[in-house]
Amino acid sequence: MTQRLASSLLVLAIGLALATPAHADDIAADPNDAGKVTRIGKGVSEIDLGALGVFTYDKQGDASNTRLSMLFGLGYQYFIKSNVSIGGQFLFNYDRASDAISATTLGGTLFASAHIRLGLGAFLRPTLALGALFGNRELDTGGGIVIESKQTAFLTRIQFPFAYFPSKRVVLQAGPEIDMSFGSFKPDNADSQSFTSIAGGFSVGVGYAF
Repeated sequence: MTQRLASSLLVLAIGLALATPAHADDIAADPNDAGKVTRIGKGVSEIDLGALGVFTYDKQGDASNTRLSMLFGLGYQYFIKSNVSIGGQFLFNYDRASDAISATTLGGTLFASAHIRLGLGAFLRPTLALGALFGNRELDTGGGIVIESKQTAFLTRIQFPFAYFPSKRVVLQAGPEIDMSFGSFKPDNADSQSFTSIAGGFSVGVGYAF
């Protein structure tokens, strides 16, 4: 009986050794299931709405400073080839450097994006955008006196959002972003003053492809 059991186990071991191995860490799925976008083809257009918010609070001794920056964008992009797009974006920016200093500007950028497929409807979208913002800077000197200055800034945006298509038309995206502004403002009867601003945060957005 023992010899028969040993012979059966030997035959089973040889059979397992000759069989095609199965990998326990392999997960299979059909990449063409409905809603699982695998490629964005040439000629596709996309409209996007997004926002970046940065809130900073600093305190040194008895002095404190609250900084708030909000950037809203409405954009359009066109795919010049599969998973590569170019486009433009209209921007509204509000920047409060302190309780007394704030700036409100409008402008836009031109951008290029690569769309790197991660699988099952997800993409990494590195984006580089260049543009400008124009508006006013306000300085509250107290006693109801506010000094306004014309402000102009050149803007560079570097984005690394992750995008997910829950359907073949709607895309949700979110990820880290760095915005760098280089500009100047000129109060009335005063010399122009230059500034550099760097804002980093986590942007979110939603889009529609057609």
